[in-house]
Amino acid sequence: MDKNTLIALLLIGAVLLLWPMYMKTVVGPQESTLQEEPMDRETAAEPEAKPPEKDSPVQRTSRMPYSATEQRSTRSNETMKADTLFITTNRIRAALSSLGGGTLVGWELLDYFQQPENQGDPSERVQMIPDEAQGNLGIAFGVDFGDLVFDIETDTLGREKSVRFTAFLPNGGRLEKAYTFYPDAYHCELVVKIIGMNRNRLGDHYLITWNSGLASSESVRSRKNDLTYYEAFALQGGEILKTKEKGTGFREGITDWAAIRTKYFIGAVIPREPSANGAELEGTKIKQKIDDKNEDENQKVEWKQFHVKLAMPYSGAAEETHRFDIYLGPLDYHEVRAMEAGLEKTMNFGWTIIRPFSIAFFYTLEFLERYLGNYGWAIIVFSIIIKVLLYPLTRKSLQSMRQMQELQPKIKALQEKHKKDPQRLNQETMKLYKQHGVNPMGGCLPLLLQMPVLFALFNLFRTTIMLRQASFLGVIHDLSAPDAIFGNINVLPILMGATMIIQQKLSSQDPKQKVMAYMMPIFMLFIFYNLSAGLNLYYLMFNVLTISQELIMKRKK
Repeated sequence: MDKNTLIALLLIGAVLLLWPMYMKTVVGPQESTLQEEPMDRETAAEPEAKPPEKDSPVQRTSRMPYSATEQRSTRSNETMKADTLFITTNRIRAALSSLGGGTLVGWELLDYFQQPENQGDPSERVQMIPDEAQGNLGIAFGVDFGDLVFDIETDTLGREKSVRFTAFLPNGGRLEKAYTFYPDAYHCELVVKIIGMNRNRLGDHYLITWNSGLASSESVRSRKNDLTYYEAFALQGGEILKTKEKGTGFREGITDWAAIRTKYFIGAVIPREPSANGAELEGTKIKQKIDDKNEDENQKVEWKQFHVKLAMPYSGAAEETHRFDIYLGPLDYHEVRAMEAGLEKTMNFGWTIIRPFSIAFFYTLEFLERYLGNYGWAIIVFSIIIKVLLYPLTRKSLQSMRQMQELQPKIKALQEKHKKDPQRLNQETMKLYKQHGVNPMGGCLPLLLQMPVLFALFNLFRTTIMLRQASFLGVIHDLSAPDAIFGNINVLPILMGATMIIQQKLSSQDPKQKVMAYMMPIFMLFIFYNLSAGLNLYYLMFNVLTISQELIMKRKK
């Protein structure tokens, strides 16, 4: 391996080593019908009194003169208590509390399962709302409606279910929140109606609030990885406002949506018209219990709680209506794009030059999985396709590497002859390359061609849900995570490093390059050891194909 090749490899290694630091700073079927079972109601536990929130530019804190647990209806003398309403569709099971008017206290995804603590089949479905959540999709004016119990009316229209929460206020005003749930969707519609309210008392805007953040869907051992991608977002003027911790303060401007995402799931509030006039995001670190029966602080894991406020204008008209789409579901590229709101901007597909590769590979792998029935086999076939496409270039570069090695004696002779005249040495060396038709940088081409592919796959596997809990050969249970075939030992990166050593030995004929034959694979093993099994499987297969190609070329020669 010549000097230029060694320099190129070191540069590539530096890019791989610095890549995680960069990401840390920059980041991140068959049709079915609704269940016809009646909607259940169960009494919600009395919430604990909460201290007033800190003053902010979009919220003036005061309380309505009503008790949450003992309130008289404005239409009768009966005492009202907060109820929880459950709505089940083909994809979600939602729980809405009448306290605060249809605030979300539960949202279970029926198509996805919690990551199990140990290898095996998961049993619990993903619950996106944390336990004891309050104030999600709450309404706040200059006064806070979070302590007000709303009346509930339900209806089923064809294949859709709807529920309306209504608060009749003493001054004759009325506040309505109506939800419509669709049979095969992860989103629902929310309609807020403000009728006969006093603008002078309430102000010129109200807030849609989300107070609990999202629950983690991953096991304790994967929680740190999930936490890395846990962020709050808002889209304002085509630019993303986001935070992982602390607060952004109130940011004025036309706001298309506000959202919170974990690694694989996202919750978003999307006004039908981008009429929100500002947003505020705030994140705080918390400790979550692993086991509800264990209060030991050492048995708690780090997590975050996000508070999101979306400010909506209020004109004071006799009746004012705002419509929203509420999406709570997977970070599936098709699902978030179907919302037609730009939610896919929360999915980091990499640099501008890498992004087209990431999206193209997403569709390719999805196509292959549809016909092969497994993402593991899809990755193997994908690596074969990439190898075939790159074959003419890699073949030429491998030939160039061998020619460079054959020219080493002549190059050393020139170096000895012109060691006192560097300019003449360069001229004679280039002349020698030209006579033999050798490109001195040709040997680096295979590695350089792989870099966009590797970066694109790295971004793809960490930003979409496509490989989550995708098994392979019965020994790999999640292609989106390290393989952990033998407990805490990841086998695929070790095999990948071994194939790199074999490949280095086949391509290098200079005994002085033995150290490089081991140093680079060990370096790559260190980089890839905790990356996803899918990425390691691709690189392993690519190395195996490259070894086969070199053996065939040697036999032909």
